[in-house]
Amino acid sequence: MAERQERTHEQSINDALGEVLGEMRKSWTVGPERIGALLGSGRADVLVLDETGWPVAIEAKVANGHADAEQSANARLGQKPVGSTQVIESVVALVYPESLMSPSGGALREAIRGTDEFEYALYTRTEGNGRSRLPASGWIRGGVIDLAMLVRRAAAPPPRVNKMANELSDAVDEAVILFGFPFGSPHGNALGEVIGQEDDRFGQTRRMAMVVLLNALVFHETLANRGYQVTDRDGNERPVRTLDQLWPNDRFFDRLGMVTEWRAILERNYWPVFHTALQLIDPRVTNLAQPRVSNIMDRLRWSAGELTRSGFMRSHDLTGTVLQRLIADRNFLATYYTRPPAAALLAALALPVDRPLGGSDWADADTLAGVQIGDFACGTGTLLSAAYSRLSLLHEFNGGDARELHGRMMENGLFGIDVLPTAVHLTATMLAGTHPDAPFDGERLMTMDYGARDNGNVAVGSLELLAENVQPEMIEEAIALTSGKRSAGEVRDVVNHVGHGKFDLVIMNPPFVRNTNHETAEVPLPAYAAFETSIETQRLMSDREKRLARNSPANGHAGLASFFTELAYRKVRPDGTIAEVLPLSALSGQSWEATRKRWRSEYRDIVAVTIAGAGSHDSSFSDDTGIAECLLVASRTPDPPDSPRGVFAILTRQPDSPTKGELIASAIQRAIRDGVRQLDDGPLGTSPIMIGDEYCGYLLDCPLPESGPWTLAGVRDLELAQIAYHVRRGSLRTVTGEAHRLPVADVGEVARVGPVDRNIGSPTDVERGAFRIAASRAAVPNYPALWWHDTARERQLVVEPDAEGAPFDAEKAVKMWSTATRAHYNRDLQFNAQSLVVAMTERPCLGGRAWPSIIFDDPGHEYAFALWSNSTLGLLMHWWMSNKSQSGRGTTTVTGIPRFPTLDVRALSPEQHALARDAFEALRDERFLPFDQIAGDEARARLDRALLVDVLGLPESLCADGGPLDTLRRKLAAEPQIHGGKKSRLEFTDEGEVARKQKPRR
Repeated sequence: MAERQERTHEQSINDALGEVLGEMRKSWTVGPERIGALLGSGRADVLVLDETGWPVAIEAKVANGHADAEQSANARLGQKPVGSTQVIESVVALVYPESLMSPSGGALREAIRGTDEFEYALYTRTEGNGRSRLPASGWIRGGVIDLAMLVRRAAAPPPRVNKMANELSDAVDEAVILFGFPFGSPHGNALGEVIGQEDDRFGQTRRMAMVVLLNALVFHETLANRGYQVTDRDGNERPVRTLDQLWPNDRFFDRLGMVTEWRAILERNYWPVFHTALQLIDPRVTNLAQPRVSNIMDRLRWSAGELTRSGFMRSHDLTGTVLQRLIADRNFLATYYTRPPAAALLAALALPVDRPLGGSDWADADTLAGVQIGDFACGTGTLLSAAYSRLSLLHEFNGGDARELHGRMMENGLFGIDVLPTAVHLTATMLAGTHPDAPFDGERLMTMDYGARDNGNVAVGSLELLAENVQPEMIEEAIALTSGKRSAGEVRDVVNHVGHGKFDLVIMNPPFVRNTNHETAEVPLPAYAAFETSIETQRLMSDREKRLARNSPANGHAGLASFFTELAYRKVRPDGTIAEVLPLSALSGQSWEATRKRWRSEYRDIVAVTIAGAGSHDSSFSDDTGIAECLLVASRTPDPPDSPRGVFAILTRQPDSPTKGELIASAIQRAIRDGVRQLDDGPLGTSPIMIGDEYCGYLLDCPLPESGPWTLAGVRDLELAQIAYHVRRGSLRTVTGEAHRLPVADVGEVARVGPVDRNIGSPTDVERGAFRIAASRAAVPNYPALWWHDTARERQLVVEPDAEGAPFDAEKAVKMWSTATRAHYNRDLQFNAQSLVVAMTERPCLGGRAWPSIIFDDPGHEYAFALWSNSTLGLLMHWWMSNKSQSGRGTTTVTGIPRFPTLDVRALSPEQHALARDAFEALRDERFLPFDQIAGDEARARLDRALLVDVLGLPESLCADGGPLDTLRRKLAAEPQIHGGKKSRLEFTDEGEVARKQKPRR
């Protein structure tokens, strides 16, 4: 009879887990249950005391002990460890796998390190003594590194972070009030000059100044508490004085003493952290009287003390939350900063657990010290800090010493570049604050020149680095603005490090502003209108940008983001990674076409993440952009695949915490390792993104087209995407497995698209094109045009022209009139307001800004084209191919329309064209509902039947109630990109459109 193996006791596993976790991070003190004195009441199975945050308990049970683990976890919330100033805000309920029930000693610890079958959930206290669970149901599966990542996040519970963020925000606002001087005063202008921004009437520059001071105070106190040494006037080493010592009687602020301390610190290091702050309190710079400075510093000092006492100096999440409320000049610089949850998601995708940066392993300090991570639009440093934080943790969790690595990374590995000195200050604070007492000699954080330069030229900020050979004097100036003067040797070293092909990871959320010279007269080039830049300087900067990016895919119509994407391409190593937050138009817009071809041909392991949100804000990863966005992660490769593919992750909603962001990234990476379902395999479903039992979205592996948009982005209904994919290829597939052939071709194959509106004419006084365009005045104009949108007039298939042209030049007018036609394509379709993809006019007319002309060699083909375009299938194709970066809207360009799929009218017989004309005439007086209401649009259903059954001869069953077309209409109406969150229903009377009444959406 075989000898029965002794099972390992649960307490032994707890002890072993505590030992493993304790070895993983030096800032953790980990105690297993046998150290019962850690808690004043009861024992935690494992208790993690994190010097940078709140204590975290782990309540663990053996296999199948889920209910007991949850009960113990809930009981532990709110208890206070002996010797701790904080209560337990977060507890992990953990269930051990069966595989840990037999080993012991060293074998048990190795089994803990090797398993990926832990099951766990995180409980966190909320306001009002409530509690939340992550995931809401079910259990997260992962290994000990995944568990350690969760514990690290749990030490910064969101309710506490938000409370501290609100306190700091209040402190900054109150300090601004204490500053007190009116807008435009000499003191305000002096403060703005220090910050590098105009003293604006909204107080944003002043708030930024107070944030700089607050950050410096927090950093100062952290250095002092850790015994950081400086040199006094006699050359003796001494520790930095604490804030209490600089407020000797708690009311008197020792201004001279603070200036002395900050100068002493600057002699050693931390120039980006303290230089600007020192200028703000230096009476020779801002000329502020002692009482006023004391009042400001008193208020900020109190909040700085609260922050350091809470251990949050090292949490970029808190800093990012505050700074996103305070950052300046957001409209023109388009500095819409990444939300911390999105930053955590992007950083985790770019730095997966199983793919060490640099190609060695995460424990190899020498390899990691040689890598370079760059953010050339660093803003508040949220993305760069998220990437560095994850790299440090992976190094530490795999046995490395993150503190020892810190100096080497700061000196040579982390590049943060911006045009705002204060942005670089804040980035430096977050990066250096990871290990504030760890010495390092210099850093790679720079403020690039922007606008008119002293030598008469202009500079375009970080985009100057597009040049193959960057001017050393420009880098010297960039360093001096942030880090003080450097030697010629140091400047040459930096120039070499920022050269092309030097970066292992480029992670950015670049500005999105377009620079197309089609904006207002006051701001013709908004990409360069910041800091009250003159119009002439704006034009020079635009020219400079174009010269630097010559012969590249960067495009002014795509906006500055495409130029920064080109910068990422030039800077990343051949096997390096790019990770960017981009407008959704990057995946679908015509102006991004050349960039997508670059991604397709020169990158691999492409992952695009979008959100299937109802509104633009709900589909964004940044604050306040007002447009949908995507995350793109890809590795540049010298050996492109023959058949490029990409993995598209569509999330149901924005991640609501950095923890959730990291967990979603882990779920995506795990699914990719296991194999993701493919779009071209047919309707076989997707690979779900799951956190426990919580469905967070889905993944689909898709072929990347040789041209045209990457269409899956942001689509909530996978089946809708699969139907569109096959209709695009000429097949209407049903749930029963039937496939009906459709004659499909691109618009450009069957017709020509008329000229762009600016070549036709202009509705302004600017003489451009052939005509001066104005609203129709004549009863029968010579040159009628369909120019603008008026949704109430555009409910029927035939639309009256709304404008007329007055010729600037007779010869040009005759030439342009030759493009007049009856069919006009809606290039700016608002799904939740408009009813037509194609409008027909009674007689030929010019196209316009909203309605470019579609010109057929045989005008008789227009009827079938109009029927298809306004059918459910026509809407499906427009939605599938259009740029959907704005809520409820699908836009395109005149150059993009030719790639849109349509009915191949060349394949129809004369009899079918005659039937199409008859159907069109029968439907021309019908009033169609907006596309978001297509599910209940009886007129649209009749059009579908006329096209598919009467003209194309497909089975009647396709258009029956509950049939494939009925289902397709309901799917379209339910798609967030179609309804955009709008829940109103249009009603008609005999007199026409009268009202929108609020009704619940089914």
